[in-house]
Amino acid sequence: MNCDEQRLIILKSSSRLLADRPFEAIKVGNIAEFCGMPDTAVLEHFSSMHELGSAILTYEGESMRAMQAKAAADQPDPLKRIPLVFRLVGENLAHDIIVRAGIRIAAESHHCFIERKINPFRTWEKFLVSTLQESIELGLIAASTDVEEAAWLVTVAGLGTKDLLSFSGKWNEAPELLEKSATLALRTIICIHPERGESR
Repeated sequence: MNCDEQRLIILKSSSRLLADRPFEAIKVGNIAEFCGMPDTAVLEHFSSMHELGSAILTYEGESMRAMQAKAAADQPDPLKRIPLVFRLVGENLAHDIIVRAGIRIAAESHHCFIERKINPFRTWEKFLVSTLQESIELGLIAASTDVEEAAWLVTVAGLGTKDLLSFSGKWNEAPELLEKSATLALRTIICIHPERGESR
């Protein structure tokens, strides 16, 4: 097993622990025990819990950006792209334990990583404002649409659904529920262009 493979094993194994327990309650010794290896083996790759947590956050952030890029490549219609991004993020949450650990750390322990300036709300709101503005420019929604207000609502719907999934532990339902939350939020607030036959 090479160095990169062992590092990934530690990331995945520690994420199973960190997805279920608060970051600040976990020590390197807990990680080593959970991974079935001595403390020194973990410390060879991650010198501290902060470094390990930061690696998980980096992985999670990169995966989310990758889903946004995939949706942009696969779906040229920005209005359809938004629910697609939410579904793809849901698939990440359903199937990737490192992503789930990163989501929990970002939500509960962001104050431990001040240098990263973690703000999931701001990140998603920025993406949505940009995508909704593109929808206006393409004539897909009315020019009078308040994109800031719409972005706020869709973001809150998505983050609320994520919290519900975290509470229930039903991560297998994440793709469907996140896509649904985005679709319903958009339908509630946006006046669809009449030519699309979907105005409210």
